[in-house]
Amino acid sequence: MLLLVLILLFFLGFFVGRFLRTDWIRKYKVLIVLTFLLLFALGIEIGSNDDVVSKLESILFSSFMVSTFAILGSFIFAVIFERVSKK
Repeated sequence: MLLLVLILLFFLGFFVGRFLRTDWIRKYKVLIVLTFLLLFALGIEIGSNDDVVSKLESILFSSFMVSTFAILGSFIFAVIFERVSKK
């Protein structure tokens, strides 16, 4: 249910941004402030969850491995795509 709400909110934001004037968002840097508030709230949520804090070491290692392989895979794909598209 939460995933459906997130998808609906994303598309709602997309259509609002597409059809309404949103120059004020860039002018006042609303997105940066909201992103910082979201990260702060996420930090509070993670810090207050004892189960997550106790498993932090294994979570950090897993997330490091996932992000490392995602970066490597993207880099390799970009190199291959660039070489193929030049031919």
